Amino acid sequence: MTSIERTAYPRFKRQFTTKELTDIYTPTKLEIAFAYATTKGESNILNLLVILKSFQRLGYFPSLTDIPLKIINHIRSHLKFAIDIGLGYENNKTMYRHRTAIREYLQVKSFNQTALHLAISVVNESAQVMDNPADLMNVAIAELIKNRYELPGFNTLNRLVRRVRNLVNQNLFKLVLGRISIDYQQRLLDLLDNQPVEYRSLYNNLKQLPKRPTRNHLNDLIVHLIWLDSLGDIKPLLADMTAAKIQHFAAEARVLDASEIKEFNLPKRITLILCLIYSASIRTRDNLVEMFLKKMQLIHNHAKKELELIKQRYQVTVEKLLGVFGNVLQVLVDEPSDDKSDKINQSDKSNEVNKSDEVNKSDKFEQVNRLLAPEGGAEQLLSECEAINAYKGNNYFPLLWRFYKSHRSSFFRLLGALKFASTTSEQGIFKALNFILENQSRRGEFFNHTIDLDFASPQWQKLLVVEQGNKTKIVRRHLEVCVFSYLMAELR
Repeated sequence: MTSIERTAYPRFKRQFTTKELTDIYTPTKLEIAFAYATTKGESNILNLLVILKSFQRLGYFPSLTDIPLKIINHIRSHLKFAIDIGLGYENNKTMYRHRTAIREYLQVKSFNQTALHLAISVVNESAQVMDNPADLMNVAIAELIKNRYELPGFNTLNRLVRRVRNLVNQNLFKLVLGRISIDYQQRLLDLLDNQPVEYRSLYNNLKQLPKRPTRNHLNDLIVHLIWLDSLGDIKPLLADMTAAKIQHFAAEARVLDASEIKEFNLPKRITLILCLIYSASIRTRDNLVEMFLKKMQLIHNHAKKELELIKQRYQVTVEKLLGVFGNVLQVLVDEPSDDKSDKINQSDKSNEVNKSDEVNKSDKFEQVNRLLAPEGGAEQLLSECEAINAYKGNNYFPLLWRFYKSHRSSFFRLLGALKFASTTSEQGIFKALNFILENQSRRGEFFNHTIDLDFASPQWQKLLVVEQGNKTKIVRRHLEVCVFSYLMAELR
């Protein structure tokens, strides 16, 4: 039984504001004139106007006992009738005569055989694409109102919808069953049987819920997807079903256990299992992508934090390098001096400039070397400078491999389990993805092949491309991390 609250079937509100009573339930002058022209006596006039305003609001004639007292009092007050004039008919014939008059006045037809066929037709058509009984009932209500028919009782409409929906679904179930072989049917039915070791059916595995995005859970989910794919290509078997109906049948199967599924007839049993497999396959793929996105984002976050730690550790080195550099600059700006002779006057300097320059350069070079030696020499200091320069501009990309490598095998298994395709004319990332997938077993430091890196930012390209002799090579490790990083961005 569909709950009336979940449908658009009209009903009275429990509470009314003064504005609602005034706007909705106040009779107009024409309606009052219609009442006086149709019946006689204050009691009958009140009855007619109350059921008229109720019908205008609901689209059907409610039981007099269901009409809220506030509506009755409001209309009676507007008519300026005495408070002892109540709602009710002494003769049912008068009530039926009033209803007929109201239908004629509002130009509404009673719910007859034609209206029944109209409702059945529209529900049958809608049931091909949707399955929720409340939605189907709303379609029937809208169609009857559109064609100016009086609405039937809620239970009547509910039974009609369920009967038509069941016929449509049974036809779909038979259609699906006719597409599969006896052997495949048995394979699906075997999912409902308990396994000898686990004492539970594989059917329960179809209802597996997503877990936290850990590496182990990612691997488990990949294995689960491979198992689901081994059950066959389900989509062609459900070709005549809309996504809404598949989702509804899958949701129905998800809340039932294996023993309850066994109670259905064979066509429905098979169809529910297929819908659940199809839905589980989609959900598992979505969960895999969500896990991948979270793991890749975590890898980037770890690399950023590591960069901050490196900056803190290098602070002492930076201060040392600045101190050494300051001393070198001081040597270069100091004027030359000679303890064994007096200063050469300006005219003598001009005569001996070449000889003086050579002596000064040699002397300064020796002084610079003496300054650098205690700190490890020029090569050591240059190495430290290069290490700091590698991370300048908040470039944490060189650090990503350290956190990525433990997930490498899982990510490549994910690439094998999921099928990616470019949704635009841009093929750069897609081609790079296929390239690393084809070369996943390579362990060399570089790729000699050249691939299109236009999709990568200049910061990435600077890290990826190296020159060795007259050859351009690509750093394998950084390329993998780069491609997975861009895959993360595109999937988002």
